[in-house]
Amino acid sequence: MSALLIAIIVVVVLAFLLLLLPRVRRARIERRHERERLGRQLRGHREEAASQSGRADRIAREAETERRAAEAHAARADELEGKAAQSRRSAAFHDERAEETREELD
Repeated sequence: MSALLIAIIVVVVLAFLLLLLPRVRRARIERRHERERLGRQLRGHREEAASQSGRADRIAREAETERRAAEAHAARADELEGKAAQSRRSAAFHDERAEETREELD
C-alpha cells in the first residue's frame, strides 16, 4: 500500500509539473517579449531625444544669430536717431539764420 501511495504521489507531482511547465515557459516568453518591447521603446526614446536635442541646438544657434542681428539693428537705429537729431538741430539753426537774413532784407 505504501508503494502505491508513493506511486500516486509521484504521478500527481509529475502531472503537476507537466501542467506547470508550459505556464512557466509562457511566462518566460512573455517576459522576454516585454523586455524586447521595452528595449525598442528605449531606443525610440533615445533617438527622439537625440533628434530633439539637435533641433534645440539648431534653434538656439538661429536665436543667437537673430539676437545679434537685432543688436546690430538697434545700434544702427541709435546711430540714425543721433544723425536725425543732428539734422534737426542743423535745420533749426539754418531756419534761424534764414529768418535773420530775411529780417535784414526787409
